[in-house]
Amino acid sequence: MIELRLFDPNRHPSSWTEIIGPGQYAAFSKRRETGAPCDRGGQLFATVEDATCLLFDRLETARTFCEEQVLRAADVQFEIFDSSGRGDGPLLVIVHPSRTAALEGNPRGIRIRAWAAAALLVASTVLFWYDYRHDQGMLVFPTLLGINLVVVAARLLQLNGSYAHAARARERRVSEHMRAEADRGGR
Repeated sequence: MIELRLFDPNRHPSSWTEIIGPGQYAAFSKRRETGAPCDRGGQLFATVEDATCLLFDRLETARTFCEEQVLRAADVQFEIFDSSGRGDGPLLVIVHPSRTAALEGNPRGIRIRAWAAAALLVASTVLFWYDYRHDQGMLVFPTLLGINLVVVAARLLQLNGSYAHAARARERRVSEHMRAEADRGGR
């Protein structure tokens, strides 16, 4: 592991993105609540110029290190990126086990959104039935409200689908990197 300043005008190359090579991984730490960059122990950097990342040669080493660090400092979150940088999103997001429910796309949130979407669809069906049954579709408000409930339910389901797609893509990228590391290790 190497602790690397993100930008150092006295270093050539000066940016971390020009230093990290294929097969290496950068771990960035930040405070979970504020998103402010911090060191691996959770201390905020004194200046922007002091910001660092941790450079690893193996993904599993990076994961293990970050998991150990969040057990020591529960308010720290690590994001691990491959050599392509921040453009593709993090390969892994590591938080303290007690804080996984606060992550986007967590299983509990997905279940809640799915149940909420189902309840909204049932409520919209009741509103459509009420309007048709009592006034043969002449009431505007129940139908309008029902349509809006369907739109909100569709948005919740679409959000769940987006999280599921992102999780599958991230898992695929992680497995590709793990396979590549295994191939490099076997040679």
